[in-house]
Amino acid sequence: ALALCLALLLVWSTHGERLASPTRVRFAAEIAHHVLRWEPGPGTPSDVRYEVEHRVYGTNSSWTAIPNCMKIPGHSCDLTYYTLVPALRYYARVRATSGNRTSLWQRTNSFSPQEASLRLSGQSLSVMGNTVHVQLQLLLRAGNLTVKYDDVQKHARRYRVYVRSVQDNRTYEVVETTPEFSISNLFWNMEYCISVEPEVASRRTRATRTAEEGVNIAETARSAELVLSIVSSCFVTLLLLGLLGALLACAYIKKPVRPPAVLKSFIKQSSLWVEQESSSSGSLDADPIQQLFLCQKEPHQDTSPNGSTSTVLLPLEKAWGLPAWPEGRVCLLGPGAVGRGDNSSTSTDSGICLHISSELSCSSGSEPQGYKQQLPSGEDSGVGLES
Repeated sequence: ALALCLALLLVWSTHGERLASPTRVRFAAEIAHHVLRWEPGPGTPSDVRYEVEHRVYGTNSSWTAIPNCMKIPGHSCDLTYYTLVPALRYYARVRATSGNRTSLWQRTNSFSPQEASLRLSGQSLSVMGNTVHVQLQLLLRAGNLTVKYDDVQKHARRYRVYVRSVQDNRTYEVVETTPEFSISNLFWNMEYCISVEPEVASRRTRATRTAEEGVNIAETARSAELVLSIVSSCFVTLLLLGLLGALLACAYIKKPVRPPAVLKSFIKQSSLWVEQESSSSGSLDADPIQQLFLCQKEPHQDTSPNGSTSTVLLPLEKAWGLPAWPEGRVCLLGPGAVGRGDNSSTSTDSGICLHISSELSCSSGSEPQGYKQQLPSGEDSGVGLES
């Protein structure tokens, strides 16, 4: 009976003894690499194993075990996949187990991905002359996932650039705010090593510098840069001269200007007047009553039936070689009408002829008596009617 009591006491003491909890449980995190770390408690046996769970801060969700971190012998667990959302905060806890014995859970403080230390994947460099163009690599890989640096740090991003001269080992710093920039005015025939460290302007945060990359500023690049600058200057000069010539040509070319309204009305009236003149001159031949022709006649002896002689002037076309009158144009005083007023007086014809159309033409034999009575018996006035 005494032996049984001693065995029961031994079993009870064995099950009731707890393992020491892990110490310094914390997140050792960089952007896109969140690792939970701890240290074993005092008196921890060599066969101890650890279990890890996590939970979202500020929610009623229960603790969730991490499948990859159950019964592990190590002192760290990668929680990147479970703690990637920058807007959330997370808890994690760990305990030690050994056989049937366990320790109490040891929990971390709340953790946000924005609190992780800053890092970049690297940078790419390209040299043109004595200028180095830098392109930062912001994509970070977390397992099968890709995280972009500016998705985690959205505000007040800055990049401190370290430029180290290899010859004299001197380093100077440049602060940039964009992931793409240039470092200019470097010395020729020098070699430089460049690295970048990200930072946040609003707070002090741990950061890791990228690995250094070297560039060489060779003298051959200087001649290429000189040729390029000369060609660029010539092109710009020719372009400016061409533009200046175009402006001068446009200035000296006169564009057609519309005449003023007063001048337009005057031109219109002048054209109407010319049309009226041409129409009136063309209608002189059409109107047999209004056309008068002055006939210059040579003296011509005409013997009347009663024996008296009279002098008759020849028509103007005969005296001056003018073309013959048309047949429809008949002198108002015919041969028989000369000298009829007085049987002894001599009458001088005035040389005025009346152009009469075929409808109104009169012959010397049958002249209208009204015309004859209106004709003067004395000296002719020299005025003729032409129609």
